[in-house]
Amino acid sequence: MARLFRLWEKKRGDRSTGSKFVGGLGEGLFFGVLFLLGSLSLAYLVAARLLGAMPPLYQPGFGFWLMVLVMISFMLIGGTGVVYTVLQVGASAERRSAMARRAADIELLSDAMPSRREYPTVPRDTNLTNSPGIRLAYRLPVTHGGPWVLFAATAFFLVWNGIATVLVLVVFQSHLSERPDWFLTVLVLPFAAIGIWATYYFVQQLLLHTGIGPTTVEISDHPLRPGESYQLFVSQAGRLNVKSLELSLVCEEETTYRQGTDIRTERCRVYCESIFIERDFQIDPGKAFECSCDLRVPDHAMHSFQASQNAVQWMLVARGHAASWPVFQRCFPVVVCPAEPRGEDG
Repeated sequence: MARLFRLWEKKRGDRSTGSKFVGGLGEGLFFGVLFLLGSLSLAYLVAARLLGAMPPLYQPGFGFWLMVLVMISFMLIGGTGVVYTVLQVGASAERRSAMARRAADIELLSDAMPSRREYPTVPRDTNLTNSPGIRLAYRLPVTHGGPWVLFAATAFFLVWNGIATVLVLVVFQSHLSERPDWFLTVLVLPFAAIGIWATYYFVQQLLLHTGIGPTTVEISDHPLRPGESYQLFVSQAGRLNVKSLELSLVCEEETTYRQGTDIRTERCRVYCESIFIERDFQIDPGKAFECSCDLRVPDHAMHSFQASQNAVQWMLVARGHAASWPVFQRCFPVVVCPAEPRGEDG
């Protein structure tokens, strides 16, 4: 007997009942409406309480505080849902499956054992190797841009517009009661202007993050050593007409010094080598651009170094330019250890 068609469940094989992007958008809209409902209702209660126009049903007491608690819960659930949905943009089922498989293979005792510290000034790579890859051993974390900018824009958008909504409703209620507060009316104008800008910036970051899509870099082994070669797997998602996409190995020197009462930090790029570059290609919806290449660390490369005032940092830098989008750059840190000492015969 044939199975019944289920709208929200994945079917057998590679077919699915709907677009993942549309599903994420619907989830975000649901939580956004829930947050907006809670903030507007709470603003109405606060405004009515301040202006003495509280309906008899909502006079201060158990019912009033219960309504406040319900509205606050709506705001918290809606705001948390929006932030969670935003952070989940670009996640894949394959990625979660790979993490689950890797987690099943981790021995519990390995986490309790301290890592070997042969080189005290070489940074640890614990945070670079705790994320399993889909094709290769490790998936490198991104440090510049990415979800954190979108997260900050989302948090500011929710908090500021919630406050602005309360002020606007208080001003509106005062004008309806023919007792306008002109000082508050003038004060709310910059709040509303910043709220409009926060909305525009949030929508812009959301479109950039969902339109360009995440860039992922996986590596066959880590840490790196001078003179050795490694495999890389690069994936770029999105719905883009890409003019160029380049991956480079970069080394930067960083120094921190005091100038008068100020503490300054300067960075200088001392090495840059292009690993691969791809030009003029199209990324279709639901199908990411994928590329495998080899990375060779220079024979006489300076190892990674971290001290209180100086640092040598190695990273893989992905730089892309897509039609109708600004140039984007994402950095993936790596650790280069000193070369293995050779024997007396070498």
